[in-house]
Amino acid sequence: MQIILLLLVALVLGYPSQAQSSEPLDITITPPCSLSQPEPHLPLHTQGNQIVNAGGMPIRLSSVAWYGAETIESVVGGLQLEPLEAIAQRIRCLGFNAVRLPWSNQLYENSSFVPQYAIAANPALEGLTPLAVFSKVVQALTAQGLLVILDNHNSNAEWCCGDDGNDLWYNSDYPESSWIADWRGMVTRFLDNPRVIAVDLRNEPRIRATWGGNPTTDWHAAAERGAAAVLATNPNLLIMVEGINYSLDLTEVAALPIKLPVANRLVYSPHDYPFDHSNYASALDLAAQFDIAWGYIAVPDQPYTAPIWIGEFGNCHDTTNCISDTAPNSSGLWFASIRQYIQQKGISWDWWAINGTESGSLNPERLGGSEETYGVLNPAWNGPALPNETGAVSNVASALASIANPLPARGAVSPAPLVALASPTPGETVASGTSLTILPNVNVVAGGSDEVALVGLFVDDQPVAISIEAPYSLTWRDIPAGAHLLIVAALTWQGHIGLSQAIPVQGTNYETPHPPFTNSIGINFIGTDDEFMARTEIAGFVPQAYWNQAIAGILPDLIDRNGSNTPAVATWRSPYHYSINIPNIPGNNRMMRGYLDSSNTLPNSVSVSGLPASFAIYDVVVYFDGANAGSDSKPGPSRSSLYRLTSMGTDGVIHGCQEQKQEGSTIRGTDAGVDFSGTFTRASGGSTGNYVLFTDCTGSNFHLTSIHGQSTDDQVRAPVNGIQILAHH
Repeated sequence: MQIILLLLVALVLGYPSQAQSSEPLDITITPPCSLSQPEPHLPLHTQGNQIVNAGGMPIRLSSVAWYGAETIESVVGGLQLEPLEAIAQRIRCLGFNAVRLPWSNQLYENSSFVPQYAIAANPALEGLTPLAVFSKVVQALTAQGLLVILDNHNSNAEWCCGDDGNDLWYNSDYPESSWIADWRGMVTRFLDNPRVIAVDLRNEPRIRATWGGNPTTDWHAAAERGAAAVLATNPNLLIMVEGINYSLDLTEVAALPIKLPVANRLVYSPHDYPFDHSNYASALDLAAQFDIAWGYIAVPDQPYTAPIWIGEFGNCHDTTNCISDTAPNSSGLWFASIRQYIQQKGISWDWWAINGTESGSLNPERLGGSEETYGVLNPAWNGPALPNETGAVSNVASALASIANPLPARGAVSPAPLVALASPTPGETVASGTSLTILPNVNVVAGGSDEVALVGLFVDDQPVAISIEAPYSLTWRDIPAGAHLLIVAALTWQGHIGLSQAIPVQGTNYETPHPPFTNSIGINFIGTDDEFMARTEIAGFVPQAYWNQAIAGILPDLIDRNGSNTPAVATWRSPYHYSINIPNIPGNNRMMRGYLDSSNTLPNSVSVSGLPASFAIYDVVVYFDGANAGSDSKPGPSRSSLYRLTSMGTDGVIHGCQEQKQEGSTIRGTDAGVDFSGTFTRASGGSTGNYVLFTDCTGSNFHLTSIHGQSTDDQVRAPVNGIQILAHH
C-alpha cells in the first residue's frame, strides 16, 4: 500500500529516531475514518465514578450535540445542505464517539410531515413524520459506529432556554403523564439498537425547578420517577440526570442523591459555559468553581459518588481567542481550562454543538440558516469551522479532538492518531496548474504517551508532500486537471498510522478554449437605489444583453440573452442588498454595482429551478465584489469567500459540477481591497478576483450558497453581484 511509503520516507530522512535503532517498529495502520468502529462491548454501566463497558473497561464519552429536532422544524439541522449519511460520517471522522440528540414531546406526538426545505438535500426523507426522520438519524449515526444519547430537551418545540414554558419537565400542554409516556415510547422505539446507550431525562430544569421540596417543582423526585419508567422499559440504559438552575447547580446531590431501581446506571450531567463564570484568572480558579458546582460528585468512595458527563459545554469558534486565551475571565481561558480539567479527571463530555447553521426558531435573535458560531462545522456542514482571521488554522474541532477518546473494542483501544481535514472541503474546485494548501487536524489518543512524528499528503494514492512540524501544513503543487482524492496520513513515534477521510478535489483546466455558448441567462442583483440595467446593456465576462433584474426575492420566467422567456425561476435569500461605489456606467459597472451581502453569520443563498432542456450542460459564473476598497494610501481589507453549488440529481442525491458525486462543488475566492475597475478576474483556490466559474454543470436546478471565509479585518462577507448561466452545445 502506498501509505507505507510515508514510513520509508521517514526512514530515509532519519525520522523517527526510533527507526534507526535495531528494534523494528511495530507498524499498525488504521483504516480510513469512514469505516465503522468495532463493537465496544455493550451495554454500558457505571462503576464508582466511571462509565465502563460490559467487560469492565472504562469508557469516556466524547460526544457532540446535534440539535434541531427539538425546534419548530422538528428535524436535525444540516439536512437542507448535506446528505444525512455524510454528516454522520463526518461526526465520526472528527473523533467523536457519541451524539446527544435533543427531541421535544411535541416532536414525539406530531404526526405532520417535516418541512421540505429542511431536508432539501435528503429527498428520501420527504413525506415522513418528525419521529420517523428522527429514527433515520439514529440509524445513520449508529451505522457509523457512534453511540446515541436521547435528550428530552423541551416539551413544546422551540429553541431553548429561558422562561419559555419549558422550564420544568412538564407544562399545561404536556403534563408529566405525557413526559413519562413519551419517554417509554421513545425508549421502546430503539430497544433493538444497542448503540442507543443513554437517556438525558430533561434539559436544564430552571427558574422554578428545585432539588427536593415542593412536589410541583421537585426535579429530584421527578427524575427518579422518569428514570424508573425508562429502566422498566430498558434496564440497560444509562440515566443522565441534570441539575437545577440550567444544570449549573448539582450542589445538593451530596445531601440528596438520586436513587434508581437498577443499580449502576446513574450519571450526573452538569452544563458549563464561559458566561456562567466570573472572577477567574487561571485554570486553578476555574477548577475550584467546577469542583464546588459539580466536580465533587466524582470523588471516589462517597455515598453520592457517580460518573460525570458534562452534557453541554461550548464556546465560540469565530476568533482564535475563542480557542485559546490567557486573559482573565476570557472565554478562551475557560475553554483551555475545562479541557485540562476534563483530561485530568477523566470526565466524559458533550460539546454544544456539531451544527454549522442555526435551526429555525420563534426567537427573533436566532435566524434559521445563520452560522452557528458555537458549532464545530462550517455553514456548509462539510468541514470544520475555522476562525475568521486570515491565516488562522487552530479550530474547535482540533481542540476537541485533543481530548477525545476512541471507543475501546473488546479489550483494546486503537492507538492510531486521529486525522481530519480543515481545508480543503469535499468537492473543492481549483484551477489546474496551481497549488493548494492542505490544513490537517492531527491528534494522538488523549492521555497517551505517543506523539506525531510526521504527516504526509497522498493524492490518488501517491505521496506528494510531507511535514514534520505542527500545524503540519501541506502543499499540493501543480495540480493536474481532473478528479482527485486526497488522504492525509499521520505517523507517530510508536509506529501507528492514522488516515483521514478521503476528500474529493476537482482540478479544472480553465485555459482550454471553450466552444461558443449556445445561450445564456444573466441575473443582476440590484443594490440600494441602483438603476435597473436596460435590456440592451451588454455585461459579463461572456458578454450578453437582457440581464434579469433581481430585487424582491423571486424572479419567475427568467429571460435569456435573446430576450425570450424561459420556464426558469430564481429565488434568493440575503440579509442585505448594497452597492459598491463605482461609476454608474451602463454595462459591466452597472451589473457589478449592486450585490447581495451576507452578514457576519447569515449566508446568501440563490436557487435556480426549471432550466430548459437547452441548458442540459452549462457553466455558472458567480460575480463578487463587496465594496471593501480602501484609500489610495491604504488598501481595504482582503476577504475570502466560499461559493458552493449543488444540484439534485434524478437519483435523489446531491451532486456538484463536472460529475462530482455526493458533494457539491466549492470554489474559494478572495475579494481584494479594491473595487471593480472594469476588468474581470477569475478566482479559485483562494486567489483574488471578482468571479468564480463552475464548469460542466448538469440538472434543471441548482442551489448556490455563498459563505464567508477569513478576513484581514473584523468583517467577513461573501457577496454575490450577479450570476450567469452559460449553456453548452
